[in-house]
Amino acid sequence: MTQISRTGEDGPNSRTVLVALYRGINVGGNNAVKMESLRSMHERLGHRGVKTYIQSGNVVFAADGPIEEVAKACAVEFARDFGFSSRVMLVDATRWSEIVAGNPYSEPAAEDPKTVHVGICLGTPDAERMAALLAKAKGREAFEIRGDVVYLHAPDGLGRSKFAEGMEKAAGVPMTMRNWRTMETLRDLAAAVED
Repeated sequence: MTQISRTGEDGPNSRTVLVALYRGINVGGNNAVKMESLRSMHERLGHRGVKTYIQSGNVVFAADGPIEEVAKACAVEFARDFGFSSRVMLVDATRWSEIVAGNPYSEPAAEDPKTVHVGICLGTPDAERMAALLAKAKGREAFEIRGDVVYLHAPDGLGRSKFAEGMEKAAGVPMTMRNWRTMETLRDLAAAVED
């Protein structure tokens, strides 16, 4: 079952620039999806200014109508086109910019963007369980939760982080992570979309 996250105000006639995050595609050679095919799918759905970034399912576009309906259409069309389901999380461009602006680890991100990541969550993460995991992992990571977003500073890298490995389970809600360079690039791509 595809799960959908959405943020932002919408109504029946709203026109919105959105960031879509597809989870679990092109990971370890599994669930292969070409970004050209993903762009084509969005264009068939009537989305405008569609752009993708890298191979991990990041898409920006403008769409009409309530975000919930856009998300459902994306999920249905994705499963039809690619033969498997992917959790789709949609965030409107204004909210995405707020998430980027709210980074509590802006200094480390400026020095080495690979050490800072953001977890976009479907619900509010469990701060106590995450703190317990951090203490158990005994690494140098730090995290901060702001609503449905987790900011992570992993100075030794995400791949080596025992904390990062168990973050989603500890959070207790579905989460998809993006590194800081991706966060900024998607903000810039979304800002350039003509809605």
